[in-house]
Amino acid sequence: MARRRPWILRLLLNPLVVIAAVVALVAAGWMMYTGATNGIAQARPGANLLPTLARTAGGAAGSVSGTAAALPTAGWTVNHSGDAKTSLDVTDGQVIGQALKLDVTSYASGDITLTSPRVNVEPGKTYLFKAYAASEADFTLLARHHHADGSATLEQLRNPLQKPGNSPFTVSDAFDTNDKTTAVEYVFRMASKGTLRVEGAYLEAADDVRVPPASPAGPNLIPPPGPAGPQPGDADGWAPFTYGALAMQSGRGVDQDGSYFWTRITNYQNGEGKWQYPPVTVAPDRSYEFGASYRADREVDVVAEFELAGGARIFRNLATLPPAGEWTTLRDVVQAPAGAASVMVTLISHANGNTAVRGYTLKDITRPGPLRWSQPTVSLTFDDGWQSVYDRALPLLNKHNFVSTHYINASSIETPNFMTAAELQQLHRSGHEIAAHSYQHVDLTSIGTAQLDEQLRKSEDGLAAAGLATDDLAPPYGRMDPQVQWYAGKYFNVIRGTDDGINTRQNLDPEDLKVLYVTDETTPETLKEALAETKQANGWLIVVYHQISAPDSSGTQEHTIAADRSTITSDALTTQLQIIADSGIPVQTVAKAFMQLQGP
Repeated sequence: MARRRPWILRLLLNPLVVIAAVVALVAAGWMMYTGATNGIAQARPGANLLPTLARTAGGAAGSVSGTAAALPTAGWTVNHSGDAKTSLDVTDGQVIGQALKLDVTSYASGDITLTSPRVNVEPGKTYLFKAYAASEADFTLLARHHHADGSATLEQLRNPLQKPGNSPFTVSDAFDTNDKTTAVEYVFRMASKGTLRVEGAYLEAADDVRVPPASPAGPNLIPPPGPAGPQPGDADGWAPFTYGALAMQSGRGVDQDGSYFWTRITNYQNGEGKWQYPPVTVAPDRSYEFGASYRADREVDVVAEFELAGGARIFRNLATLPPAGEWTTLRDVVQAPAGAASVMVTLISHANGNTAVRGYTLKDITRPGPLRWSQPTVSLTFDDGWQSVYDRALPLLNKHNFVSTHYINASSIETPNFMTAAELQQLHRSGHEIAAHSYQHVDLTSIGTAQLDEQLRKSEDGLAAAGLATDDLAPPYGRMDPQVQWYAGKYFNVIRGTDDGINTRQNLDPEDLKVLYVTDETTPETLKEALAETKQANGWLIVVYHQISAPDSSGTQEHTIAADRSTITSDALTTQLQIIADSGIPVQTVAKAFMQLQGP
């Protein structure tokens, strides 16, 4: 066997490496790349519409407890709707300047909200909000839009649940005023004890963002309740429903925005309580957007109940909503499974507490053309370009004649623990796909636009220079936001995300492909279920792997980028590849699968 060149010599000879200085970026390592605060994501000079945080005149942190109040915190306010004790301080930030520190020292019910100042916005413009957050507890990000008619809506943003962590990470939103929104506020919502830090928040007019699509027009398939009457039954088919061991009161209320349904559950042991309507007729494989507004002092589940033509039922939990002290709007999309004849999507309570709901909508948003693809597809992807993938995964892939997609950081090639340029060329010649994972393994949402554009441009140019041109990107850590999507669209056509799920013809988003993210906790049953769903829907399952350790290893690697249990043993991979082979579903690279799925 030929001896390998010393890694430093291979680095200098590597055509994929554009610069000599290579930094292995992990966790918060992007600060090394950006040069402290000079290259981090922040508003353009003079563009931030939010006031800057500052300490009080005496140098001490500002503090407030309990209900909302004006603070020495640039207009940010804290409030809670139930039984909780809170304080809000200004302290030193971990990333830039000062930070807001919200402490929830006692919690029993309701929600706690940290709200930004209200900012006026101009008609016909797009805006970007971004902030760094670190939290000891789950929180959600919401946007409150004030409208020209004096009304306001508080909307829970897409993928709002942020998991606890001590290192700050970005949260963001982009929107178009559409001549309707006149002002906006952002709300961080918690519902437990813990500490939330928010720093570096900015709101600016920005053209370089991908704005999420607006809710589509179309008829509401859910029958509207009739005028409020003295009895719950006076609702044109709407009625309260319970089962299990619990006591529930229900009724209809009226406020300035109209009527709503309410439930109050006590003595809960098991079961559920809700308001429901007559099931809506649906057709298999068609796609529907559900919308509603709710207010609750306990968690609420959003559940779609499909009745099949033969009478069987399929239940899908679309979301678990946190307590909400004020009316909050949500949207979600669901696709009817094979054999579906009707559906009822409702907000359900599974504990003691009060819930109110209104504004139920269900719209058919099915795309024109065929409802589904002609066959299911699986793509096997490996992130970061680890040497262990070439050494341990490739022989296992070859046993099944499986091709795969490898998302590579060009800067890591020819460095210890990563594949060489020659190995990548060999993979490419064997039918595997070499795709982009940014130039360095940096959180793209946390760097400024100049650095963001540079990371993506060098990633594309570096691979192309070695004859490995690609249109496919997977952002490091799966971290993506409206600005990353806009800049990625300059260089790539297909972006793999990290949202869990099966891609179908109805939900396919080329700029945010759904995946099955494999860890050492992924069971064979989980993979089998995903494959069964893929086959049933003629969907596209994209499986994400990282490092592959030796059979007798615990799965832990000394050198790692993703600290999320993403390393699995070669034995585990052997089992998973056999399960995929037994499914009979064709395996294609991401690029080839995407190209084939664009056909008729």
